[in-house]
Amino acid sequence: MKRTPRAPGNDAGPDDEHLLRELLASELPGRDGQMRPARLRSATQQRRIALNGFRLRNWVDRGLMALERVLVIAAVIAFGYWLFDGPVRDFLHARANPATPRAQAMAPPPTPPLAVPTAADQASGAPLPFTRPEDPTLDPPAQRAPREAFLAPQAVPAVLPLSDDPRPQRLTMPSIGADMSVYEVFIIDGEWQVAEYAAGYHNGSALPGTIGNTVFSGHAGLRGAVFKDIGRLRPGDEVIVETGSWRYVYRVRETLQVWPTQVEVMDPTSTPVLTLITCTNWDTQRLVVVADLADARPRS
Repeated sequence: MKRTPRAPGNDAGPDDEHLLRELLASELPGRDGQMRPARLRSATQQRRIALNGFRLRNWVDRGLMALERVLVIAAVIAFGYWLFDGPVRDFLHARANPATPRAQAMAPPPTPPLAVPTAADQASGAPLPFTRPEDPTLDPPAQRAPREAFLAPQAVPAVLPLSDDPRPQRLTMPSIGADMSVYEVFIIDGEWQVAEYAAGYHNGSALPGTIGNTVFSGHAGLRGAVFKDIGRLRPGDEVIVETGSWRYVYRVRETLQVWPTQVEVMDPTSTPVLTLITCTNWDTQRLVVVADLADARPRS
């Protein structure tokens, strides 16, 4: 640290005299080398001066601010729609449709049933409404209807009483605690309908217990989310389908994930098969559960 000369009148030491001689002998600094005098400011004033340039907004800043506001408003609208269409709608549905006894919950399907042999015909020796291993194959691969006929809605020639309706009316999965009613769904504008607060039985797919592929679909996230837990089904778990007078027990064979374009999972089969379909991975794929018929008996 340099020492400064003492004030006149004070005794100057040898170091002070040497320093004074050096200062007198040195050249004066140029104008460019001179330092400007410092200006004392408060911390608040200095911060305002330092940030003044950043507060100048141009058209880019204004555009980004407008975009930010649009995105915030869109996020609020999307969340509000999800909230109303999801939890709020489920709450209102549950409030308007309280849990009813099992016998009352099995309401008639919204469309007339298919015409098949009645219970009296079955007792007199008509074919049973399910397929047994010892029965011959009545639908060889060469005589099966084409895939287009399987997917197309079929006409209903007659109406049967509810007790003789061969279509599924209830679907139960005991291992995951799922029990739901069933409604028949159709193809609308090239896409299958999805039942709300129930499982949807695909019109034109095989009737429960018969040779072919019996297809069900259901929501996994909204509007009942009846199939939200089918991913927990494991091979060997039971899936029970009830019709007007019969109870069919299927056992899970496998679970797989496919793309929405892989509609071959709904193709007819040469054995009695049950297929459950729902969306997964943010609706980018389909979760499919395949089960085989294990037992069939009249409902008590």
